Amino acid sequence: MFILFDKYEFVKEDMKKIDEFILENIKTNSPTIKKAIDDLVLSGGKRIRPLLVIAIARMGEYSEEKIIPIAASIEIMHMATLIHDDIIDDSKMRRGRKSIQSKYGKETAVFTGDFLFSQAFNLIADIISKENLKLIARGVKAICEGEIEQFDNRYNLDLSIRKYLKRIYRKTALLFAISCESGASQAGLTKEMIRAMRHFGLEIGVAFQIVDDILDYEGVERIVGKPLGSDLLNGIYTLPLIYALKTDRKKAIEGILKKRDLSRRDVNHIIKEVRLSGGIDYSKELAVKYVKKAVKYLEIMPDCEQKNLMMDIADDVLKRNY
Repeated sequence: MFILFDKYEFVKEDMKKIDEFILENIKTNSPTIKKAIDDLVLSGGKRIRPLLVIAIARMGEYSEEKIIPIAASIEIMHMATLIHDDIIDDSKMRRGRKSIQSKYGKETAVFTGDFLFSQAFNLIADIISKENLKLIARGVKAICEGEIEQFDNRYNLDLSIRKYLKRIYRKTALLFAISCESGASQAGLTKEMIRAMRHFGLEIGVAFQIVDDILDYEGVERIVGKPLGSDLLNGIYTLPLIYALKTDRKKAIEGILKKRDLSRRDVNHIIKEVRLSGGIDYSKELAVKYVKKAVKYLEIMPDCEQKNLMMDIADDVLKRNY
């Protein structure tokens, strides 16, 4: 998924330059942090956020000297959030490999995540507009608040769908919005286009996280890169389960969840109940609605390869399997 470079030649070289920029600019004198970062970079990733920056910036006044560092820095920030996510969730695996915190310890993981955040801002401080720098800073602040809210709501059986959506809006969707808005703004697109691109990013980001949460219930572990039900084991209740708790399956599910210390058998039982409740089907339908809303925001953009790429990205969000 998201390997659209063969179809769209115009971004292939750009994405290669982003990877090279990341490797060149997150060097450190600390051998431990260097090993941890190399592991994370080499583990791959979808690179969807920098891809959005590039696609949108290519619709306006494209400046490689500015856009490549911005796109790379946003991806570096994303890497930092993944490391911090794994620390909070005590995740053992990330993209099919040992997570940084599992392999090197929580202390090294914290320092690595902090290093990436600081380096990301350092790389763009002198080239990005003050307005865009503030946009990114506010976004990172909101992302951190979303993570804290998720942590505070672990094991909470009274979560509403509205609160869940508010949480993933901050935790995930905002970085998509920042990617789109910064690319549009830096390329000098009109205010209407910038606003539309921000909304496109928000809607796609929400759909992306919903699909991610669905995969925790029905993905293929070998492809997803972590065991099914990982969120359940950590007390993180997402849309499929929140929906199921509003149905006649609630009593059976709550009876298991109240144990807190779940076995693999317990997790499999809950996954089965969630499927029977219609929670996964409901989540898929909602993800489709958000993608349709996102695509509507592309109507303001002229017909071009970049627009087609963004429509393909939106379509692939629903098809992804990891």
